[in-house]
Amino acid sequence: FKSAVEAVKKLDDTRPTHYEGNSSYCDVTSSMYPDVQWLESVGKERLQKFQNGETVKPHVVCEYAHAMGNALGNFQEYWDEIYSHPRMLGGFIWDWVDQGLYKSLPGGGEMIAYGGDFGDRPNLKAFCFNGILRSERETTPKYWEMKKVYAPIQMQLQEDTLRLTNRNHHIGLEGYRCLWTLTVDGRPEKTGELEMPQVLPGMTGVINLSEVIGKRRKNRADIRLWIRIILKEDLPWAKAGHEVAAEQFCLQEGEEKGEGEEMGDGRCSVTAQQLSTFNSQLSTEGGLLTVKSGGCMVQWRLRDGCMMQLQFDSFPVLGDSCLFPSVPAVQIFRAPTDNDKSFGNWLAKDWQNNRLDAPDYDTRPLKWRQLSDGTIQVTSGCTVRCLSGSIVTELLYTITGDGQLEIEAVFRPEGVLPELPRLGIVLPIRSGLDHFTWYGRGPWENYPDRKASCFVGLWSGKVSEQYTHYPRPQDSGNKEDVRFLELTDDYGKGIRVEAVGKTFSASALHYTVNDIYRATHDYQLQERPDVILSLDAAVLGLGNSSCGPGVLKRYAIEKKEHRLKVILKKTQQASPQQASPQT
Repeated sequence: FKSAVEAVKKLDDTRPTHYEGNSSYCDVTSSMYPDVQWLESVGKERLQKFQNGETVKPHVVCEYAHAMGNALGNFQEYWDEIYSHPRMLGGFIWDWVDQGLYKSLPGGGEMIAYGGDFGDRPNLKAFCFNGILRSERETTPKYWEMKKVYAPIQMQLQEDTLRLTNRNHHIGLEGYRCLWTLTVDGRPEKTGELEMPQVLPGMTGVINLSEVIGKRRKNRADIRLWIRIILKEDLPWAKAGHEVAAEQFCLQEGEEKGEGEEMGDGRCSVTAQQLSTFNSQLSTEGGLLTVKSGGCMVQWRLRDGCMMQLQFDSFPVLGDSCLFPSVPAVQIFRAPTDNDKSFGNWLAKDWQNNRLDAPDYDTRPLKWRQLSDGTIQVTSGCTVRCLSGSIVTELLYTITGDGQLEIEAVFRPEGVLPELPRLGIVLPIRSGLDHFTWYGRGPWENYPDRKASCFVGLWSGKVSEQYTHYPRPQDSGNKEDVRFLELTDDYGKGIRVEAVGKTFSASALHYTVNDIYRATHDYQLQERPDVILSLDAAVLGLGNSSCGPGVLKRYAIEKKEHRLKVILKKTQQASPQQASPQT
């Protein structure tokens, strides 16, 4: 190998050499698929040697971030480490584009085929789908995450000063424009343009934002500053106005409804006075508990606590209750991603072996009581039993005097359980409520460890647009840091879900988890008319273990008590179209 390197250098000594198997005679050292902690240790070691006056070779990650399916978890963390240490060069994602092939279906149409679909044996199944782009070069949420993290301009806000670090190696910032938008609760309030400072490659410049930010407000509004860096003129690779970098800064975080806080005309309880004022009714006929108050009607089955009906002003919002063991159903499983089922942690196999994909549901009879102050409490519960462990769940329902339904779910993991995919509840929402609006991270799907490219804002779209069609079906459509969401019909009527105490994760799809889990190819998925609404207290990150390290510990679900608390209510008006400024 030494002779080969010497021969190469005689032909051209201007090009650096690299060989992952042996770096002794090369210009750089390298590694494949390291975890973030290992990369941090290498960076610190090189920095220490450099500070001691030693000659230190640069380090490059020659393969990392295996982009198979719904992937690219903790990509931001990789680059936080790379930028933190001067002898880190960067890395090469595996890889750029999926290599799927079209295959005609017997009944007409086409599918994206992978290993085994042509009768080929042996094969590596879906291991040809490792791209940031899909086979037809369509972009994916992975692509936008990569663009965000790889942006050539890094932005930081320090009090009223915007710091711009030029990550370009050969050009300054004179070819860019800097646009800003101030949003209040997701809606643009002010816009403008800032004068770009002259910043040499690798250097940092500043912009004073005191006039832009102004004084902080004392109300509960969520105030965000969006910064977009765009091209000033046409270039060979993009037109003027093309966005090359964007960042969002939280100036004032909005508050979720707190415990014991008044909402509208009544607290999350029904007092004796309110029962009279709002003509509330309660009955236990036919094995059902029915509570009506302030225009809200909820009906549960007494024997197992299954919610049979939910109406707001006589407008029904629940779909087919037969889709799940109960309504709402406790949901602890997700359709495994390629990272969940491939090299590395083999999470999907652990989930199957421990029966997370097919647990037993032990529901408990419904209980209700009226306290001395007239408050009505309705409780139910469910134990989700896996092989050697279980999730014990308590559900507490309360109807407000003004017709809102509060649901509090408490999840307690017990016994021996593998890494948990999620902890939450799922409800079927009637067909026709296909307009999905949410205040949280968007516009595309995001997860605890892949959300740098998804800013907090007011987003909207059709439910059918929320699922990313990976060639091999897997979990998709999650939204993080959701403060509220709405599902409405063409006239704006429907259901609104608001966070209480803390934000939640959510998805609204036309598929159940089992629909996605059982399909092996995307064409096999058939949309249900109902909307499958998942509300989660905790969601597992994506990681990189299709070929590489698993989910970072900080993005795993701790096996401790988790709580989800939300309010369900009617919508007040037609859901707005996308109001946030991100493109």
